[in-house]
Amino acid sequence: MNNKSNRLHQSPFKQSGYSAAGIIFALLLATLLFKVAYVVAPAYYDNYLVVEGLEALAERHPDDLKDIRKSEVSSELSKYYSLNGVRNGVITSALEVERLKERTIIKVDYEIRTNFLANADIVLSFKNHLDSSKPDECCTPSEKN
Repeated sequence: MNNKSNRLHQSPFKQSGYSAAGIIFALLLATLLFKVAYVVAPAYYDNYLVVEGLEALAERHPDDLKDIRKSEVSSELSKYYSLNGVRNGVITSALEVERLKERTIIKVDYEIRTNFLANADIVLSFKNHLDSSKPDECCTPSEKN
């Protein structure tokens, strides 16, 4: 009984729980995280579609990927992007085909700059490489280009 009476007579200055300032700070932090996800998620989804497009290209041309023309690559990827709703025009203009002796490297390297808050921008950089000698390892830059 003595323990119970001690708990009833605790000081009111030792309250537990969140203060108004703590709740406001938590709401501001949650809002900031939601804003970052809202701004960044579409760019990452578009890059996911770019990777899927390169993988589909490798699957459609298993034997002749090394000899494929840039215009054919551009045409096929543009169709894939328009069918799947890739929203950024920078991606379609970022295509580069590099021919080496034994292989061809198809590169889609681009940056997206999105407005975040007032004059603060977020810059996202994506590098997607499809190497004809290693089509199974699609879409990450190789060490020796």
